Amino acid sequence: MPYSLAAFVASTFVFISAPSDTNKHDVRAAATAIATCDAPTLALPGSIELEQGLQPIVKWMLEHSPRFREQCRTLAAASRLRATVTVSHRQSAVTFRARTALRQTEAGGLNAQIEIRSASDITELLGHEFEHLIEQLDGVDLSAMARGGQARRLTDGAFETERAIAAGQQVAGEVIDNAPDRVRKAGASMWRIIRRAIAK
Repeated sequence: MPYSLAAFVASTFVFISAPSDTNKHDVRAAATAIATCDAPTLALPGSIELEQGLQPIVKWMLEHSPRFREQCRTLAAASRLRATVTVSHRQSAVTFRARTALRQTEAGGLNAQIEIRSASDITELLGHEFEHLIEQLDGVDLSAMARGGQARRLTDGAFETERAIAAGQQVAGEVIDNAPDRVRKAGASMWRIIRRAIAK
């Protein structure tokens, strides 16, 4: 049966504007994941797996840092992202305080392994490494940033960006500025317990 232009436009509009049940489910799942970043839950989405013992620190960061909550929402909305966060206290010759290893999957997903080596700087380093993930989701051209002076390439081929440095410092600053003294002291004590547990 031939289509008139008006009928074609109308049918196309209906096809595009009517979301499938799958899309509706994806939207609801994303909304649920994003909502966990805010009170009362204050937790990272299920797509980001934390080493055991880190949850209280992350909850503390989400409670007191608006920038960290913003990062959390962005990562929660990225359905193709899967990440793990670990803390290492093993002595080695490496000098980096934190590192993220990224791998693109055949299906177009992004897998990330974040390793924190300076537990005392956890608030800054998590904000820093999460910003590197967001850079990848944004499709940032790191080589172009390096040419423009906004990033630098390290001897091992990895990139460091001014954007990630600033994000980490902002998260750490907000946690310090917004957390009451009693919470900061509790956080320090908690970290001593966690570090002993991880080192075992």
